[in-house]
Amino acid sequence: MSYPINFDVEGKTCIVIGGGHVAYRKVIGLLNANANVILIAPDICDELNSLVKVGQIEWKRQNYLYGCLPSGLILIAATDNEEVNSLAAEEAKSKHMLVNVVNKTECNDFNVPSVIRRGKLMITISTDGISPALSKMIRIHLEKQINENFVQWLERLADIRDEVKHIIKDVNKRELFWRNVMSSENFYLIQNGELDKAEVNIRNALDSYRHKSQNSTY
Repeated sequence: MSYPINFDVEGKTCIVIGGGHVAYRKVIGLLNANANVILIAPDICDELNSLVKVGQIEWKRQNYLYGCLPSGLILIAATDNEEVNSLAAEEAKSKHMLVNVVNKTECNDFNVPSVIRRGKLMITISTDGISPALSKMIRIHLEKQINENFVQWLERLADIRDEVKHIIKDVNKRELFWRNVMSSENFYLIQNGELDKAEVNIRNALDSYRHKSQNSTY
């Protein structure tokens, strides 16, 4: 079982080998995380070519050969040639890079999960590389439930969080408070766009905590 983390690649060099649609998906994921992407492939699909034309990625127009790999943080090998992918992974590991080879989990340092992004909210689904198709199926199901209302709600929570932190000083009590107010009722209110009602519920709970704390001091 792998260890789940959110990895900061902003401004860091990440290399993708391959010019097809699988490589394109990997490139988009890296660009969404503000990575500097270098693409190595003799030919690329139209979608990747569009990214090259606007300067979003750097394209080294060549076949991969051992020794041509630039230094970077991450290598994703996404060609349809297993020998090329394995050779690139070997070179990347010699350069102390983290490696992901598409459809070959045994030599991977990490797997790329299926992702739902809603503003600063990110939900990832992984089967530890066993079934990307199942990850995709679950993602499609969850995307219907996690709508854009949660983006607005997260923005509101930033302000509420500061108030809660000011009123509830004890970390353990604050954690318990959030567990209680992040209820199924509030989830459905947010999902249905009733953000004001969800906020009232939280503020009522916060007022109740404040009153109990004041009374306990007497």
